[in-house]
Amino acid sequence: MNHTLSSLLNRLPLAGGLFPNAYFVAQREYSVRVRNRTFAVLTASLAVIGLALALLPLGITIIGGEKPVKVAVYTTVNNLPVDPAATLQSILNASPGASDGSDGNSSSEPRYTVTAARELPAAKQAVRDDDVDGLLSLNRGPDGDLVFDYFTKQTGGQTAQLVQQAANRIAISDRLARAGVSEADSARIFSPTSFATTPADENAARQSEKDYVPSYILAYVFVILTFMAIQLYGNWVAASVAEEKSSRVMELLITAATPRQLLFGKVLGNGAAGLTQYGAVLVAAVVGFAAQGALSQVAADRGLIDSASSLSVPGLTPPIVIGFGVYFVLGFILYSILYAAAGSMASRQEDVQQIAVPLTFLGLGGYLMSFIALPLIEAQWVQVASWIPFVSSFLFPARIALSPPAPWEYVVSIGLLVVTIFAALWVAARIYAAGVLLYGQRPTMRAILRATLQSR
Repeated sequence: MNHTLSSLLNRLPLAGGLFPNAYFVAQREYSVRVRNRTFAVLTASLAVIGLALALLPLGITIIGGEKPVKVAVYTTVNNLPVDPAATLQSILNASPGASDGSDGNSSSEPRYTVTAARELPAAKQAVRDDDVDGLLSLNRGPDGDLVFDYFTKQTGGQTAQLVQQAANRIAISDRLARAGVSEADSARIFSPTSFATTPADENAARQSEKDYVPSYILAYVFVILTFMAIQLYGNWVAASVAEEKSSRVMELLITAATPRQLLFGKVLGNGAAGLTQYGAVLVAAVVGFAAQGALSQVAADRGLIDSASSLSVPGLTPPIVIGFGVYFVLGFILYSILYAAAGSMASRQEDVQQIAVPLTFLGLGGYLMSFIALPLIEAQWVQVASWIPFVSSFLFPARIALSPPAPWEYVVSIGLLVVTIFAALWVAARIYAAGVLLYGQRPTMRAILRATLQSR
């Protein structure tokens, strides 16, 4: 089966002569990496982190971030034109950030719950015991107007302001009723007016949408994950080449395989090991998301949260996941090829970091450019920068999450990235062929350039 697979791969364009030797080199590299104890410990640690991040929304909910605010209403006035508890409930849950199910929020639970209190001392004691967050008392003053008192431990904040707004509405309704205004006219006076907002800047308007912040965070996560993978696994490739040169293993390998086969095999082997590690993290995260429903039900049964719900990451859709996967793999292959060529220039492990510094700055440049570009995702220069092969693996997935590009941009960006990969493979193979033969000497740019031009 391996022979058949190698034969099929060998028929691919630009792959002639690579297999089966490249496959055997990749197999060896993969086995060495995954059997390493450090690799196993790091993979397990990353999987635990992925599981913890997947369960983080449920943990935040259990801690108390989504518990409703409870407000009680006590009144000694019997002839009010409106129900104070119902009015307070309506105004509190109509505010921005409240969850009454009418504002498009996915939650079915209201952010505020309002109840009528029968006894004032018992209601105040409930506030002191933290069973109720606030108590609104209504009385009739000597001048006939309503007098309000809000009893709470938190005298400031949004809740107190909204309670005051509700008190003003109740007082005005009462004044209108005492002035002879009918209940129907009073309801018409307080009915919502027609109000529309026309954005002068469509980008600014889109950034104010509730799903934009999660997508913005998701874009940052994509950039960070890509940068970490390139730096970590790229240095693996470079260190692997330098290690074999320092142990003279390269002299044996070079007799059995061409430098081009060795280069491609190391990229495939180390890349597969890196994707295995990331795959373990992905599986752990998927398990965490799948378990949230059952765990939230258990938490609801024990009173830790008010209701069980299926939690998810906003903005994480299949097209975004696929787009990130494509650019992640292509970007990783491009940088790994260059790191392999850089590793071939070092005769000692101590020289790897020094020789790989230009590639580190190249990746860091794409990383920093992406961070600068994210707040300006609609700018023309950001669009052009996302096509640059050494930057597109960072920036283009972020654009997919924040501002989906046009279909032709996918073709341009991926096409340029693939062409650059094959060009880098051709150049890196010549550098590799020259670099693996530079034993016992500190390579200089002149020596590497001369050996590269003379290599076949």
